[in-house]
Amino acid sequence: MRIGAADDIAGIVRAARGDAVTLVIDEEGEPLALAQALASIGPLAVERAPEMRVNAVFVRADAVESEVAAAVAFLDSARSTTGQILWVGSSA
Repeated sequence: MRIGAADDIAGIVRAARGDAVTLVIDEEGEPLALAQALASIGPLAVERAPEMRVNAVFVRADAVESEVAAAVAFLDSARSTTGQILWVGSSA
């Protein structure tokens, strides 16, 4: 599920159904909103455990969509992984 850093991430995760949700967060946005979005993944994973796994993919501006899709697929298939953030794209 692709979201913006300013979206209500807690509300989105709390409303999600199923055994896993992987959020795709774009680098665009205010730095504080991005920091808050990324910091919320771990606590939300704890809150939803053990019924749901919560992970995220942080997409930098130069990321290739196939890499984003691969990261999402990995997190969706990693049955024992929760509360993790994969960064896609370079840090330059």
